[in-house]
Amino acid sequence: MLQPRTGPAEESNVKPRALLCEGDPALRALLGDRLRAHGWLASEASTAADAFDLAASLHPDLVVLDVEFAGLSGLESIPRVRAGWPGARVVALSGTGRGAELCLGVGACALVATSDLARLDEVLRSLEVDPAPGTVPPGPDRAQDRAAAVAA
Repeated sequence: MLQPRTGPAEESNVKPRALLCEGDPALRALLGDRLRAHGWLASEASTAADAFDLAASLHPDLVVLDVEFAGLSGLESIPRVRAGWPGARVVALSGTGRGAELCLGVGACALVATSDLARLDEVLRSLEVDPAPGTVPPGPDRAQDRAAAVAA
């Protein structure tokens, strides 16, 4: 199981922390519930500014973000997250599920279509074994995107 990183005054025996960055309130609630069902302590943000403010105090182990996020695109956000919280895994969300090569190329460990909750569950289960960024197994329909990202 992924062991949570801690801030200076926090204990190390807390749940792993996830930051969910999604502008749509209904989808954010649904995805937040999914994260909590997988054992994550999930905090939610609706804008990029809120997300980076939360991340500074949260020290997330996982960041799940919409690639079309309000205020800053996911493609711009992923490198910022990786630079600020290098141990955090990043899962990119996309309404279409396309663009894996771009997201993986800038540091995401997976791309999930927002309509594919089974794939999100698969990715969350795979993170329980603490893979390195870019090593989450691709879904069956994303194998070509993953191969292109690795070759790039």
